[in-house]
Amino acid sequence: MISFFRKIRQKLLTQNRVTRYLIYALGEIFLVVIGILIALQVNNWNEERKEHKKEREQLFFALENLKTDSISIDSIKSRTDKILAVHHNLILLSENKIPEDAVGNLDLIRASEPNILIIKKNNPNLPNEVKDQELRRILLDHYLLIDWLEFTILNHNEIIEVLVRPFLAEKKLLNFGQQIETDRQKFDLINDERFFEEFKNEEIRQVLFESGVKLRIMRSNIERFAQKNEDLKQAIMSYLNKN
Repeated sequence: MISFFRKIRQKLLTQNRVTRYLIYALGEIFLVVIGILIALQVNNWNEERKEHKKEREQLFFALENLKTDSISIDSIKSRTDKILAVHHNLILLSENKIPEDAVGNLDLIRASEPNILIIKKNNPNLPNEVKDQELRRILLDHYLLIDWLEFTILNHNEIIEVLVRPFLAEKKLLNFGQQIETDRQKFDLINDERFFEEFKNEEIRQVLFESGVKLRIMRSNIERFAQKNEDLKQAIMSYLNKN
């Protein structure tokens, strides 16, 4: 092909047809430029196709993480509600509205909460890699809420580990020997009799007040997160269906 065009150029030059030669040369340049542009377009199309495939894979992976987080947040909510129920019953007990045996499992007041949400941990850069601006905004809002929820969980755990558990040990309210019990149905970490005797004092009520406040804030954020988690799942599924 190159030798063919070279022969045409030489023929035009030898025949002293300069005008035709210039027209031919411009045409040849035009064809080269068109060829380059087509090659660039094909390359761009291939890159866009790869990026689109990568984005879909990332979003499908994120969607699975969100489904796992939905299960995790339901478990966190259930555990938190049980602890709050004990706190509520202790308030009723302090007002002589219920008997001691109606309070519930006292072991729950010393329980901390593991942070087992995975969407942000497994996909830290996802908001920057998604092309759709609205989906990016929803992701960023969700990640900010995760930060706030994790902060409140850490605050609650700190109260439990720094204040509640040391207080229970200092007042000798724990049943030694139960700490190695493997059957959760037989857990009896807090001695009910000694606890209720101590509960008559204001000091333990102040300790439980602080942990109850942190627990209530955490529970409120859990509810918000659960709704946002569902909203994000729906947004991702809608985006994937359209793209």
